[in-house]
Amino acid sequence: MAIDPHKWLYAPIEAGCALVRDKRALHDAFAFHPPYYRFEGSDEDPPTNFHEWGPQNTRGFRALKVWATIRRVGREGYRRMIGDDIALSRAMFEEASRHPDVEALTQSLSIATFRCVPSELFDTRHEPTTAAYLNELNTQLLDRLQRQGRVFLSNAVLDGVFALRACIVNFRTELEDARTVVTELARVGAELDRELRVRS
Repeated sequence: MAIDPHKWLYAPIEAGCALVRDKRALHDAFAFHPPYYRFEGSDEDPPTNFHEWGPQNTRGFRALKVWATIRRVGREGYRRMIGDDIALSRAMFEEASRHPDVEALTQSLSIATFRCVPSELFDTRHEPTTAAYLNELNTQLLDRLQRQGRVFLSNAVLDGVFALRACIVNFRTELEDARTVVTELARVGAELDRELRVRS
């Protein structure tokens, strides 16, 4: 199982972990002993040779930041921070659900998806012409939001629907930040919708 500690272990980038059931198989896949490697140590105190556990020979001590964070935060700290992220994602999804120009799509763990749907287009959003327009609107909206830099969203495509995706994995995120995502999406979406309709 591969995990990214820079997400829900709140470690700085770059840090990745591979968890394996059979550590011997992992070791056997990477261990090699050319004549110029002399890292055996003594029988009483054999070293852990990290070059025998992965593809890199020379590496920075990336594990230190993961270890230090785990030591500092502890199980209860992680439970609280992850719980806060999930609660904020739910709150953001609920905020999106209440906004007349935003369609809330999905929410799971700390990820919520939604899109700008001007209220007058809501009832026809599944019709082919409107659906194509909404995909174009939200594609351009994502680009504009990222360039403006007030909020950062990525995207997902759900059954042909271009959705905006928010993933909360920062322990400094607050409720006002989650609300700002929705208000900025609606504000910038309305501006862009007016521009696109004038052009067409």
